[in-house]
Amino acid sequence: MSDLTKHQVTLIQESYQSIQAQQGYLAEAFYRNLFRIAPTARALFPEDISGQMDKFGDMLEFIVNNLGTPWIFTGKVKRLGRRHTGYGATPEHYDIVGEALLQAIEEMAPNSLSEAEVEAWTSGYQGIANMMKEAAAAQAA
Repeated sequence: MSDLTKHQVTLIQESYQSIQAQQGYLAEAFYRNLFRIAPTARALFPEDISGQMDKFGDMLEFIVNNLGTPWIFTGKVKRLGRRHTGYGATPEHYDIVGEALLQAIEEMAPNSLSEAEVEAWTSGYQGIANMMKEAAAAQAA
């Protein structure tokens, strides 16, 4: 997360604020995109994913709100990465999740995301995904 500049943190937080009121719809769009991109990923989730959508939205909001102080969420993100290994998530899934997330954010944004916002969200997600993958790999070792 140290790769994000202060400007990128601001871009992510401000663009998230514009869609925060639609958090439930964002989660729906994310899972719809995820299952469209990778239909086989559907088997990794329970039939009723409403609880999962709530968890996703809460964690996304927590991370976005604390991007400027990553030590606040690093432990949670690492634990999440270790748990996801038990759910059958593989390192390859993280790229698919990132694509689905960015598409969902773009769908919900009242205006199209700027190139700088897309770049910021992509860098931020990659930092989180790397944290999760490293924690998962350390657990497996």
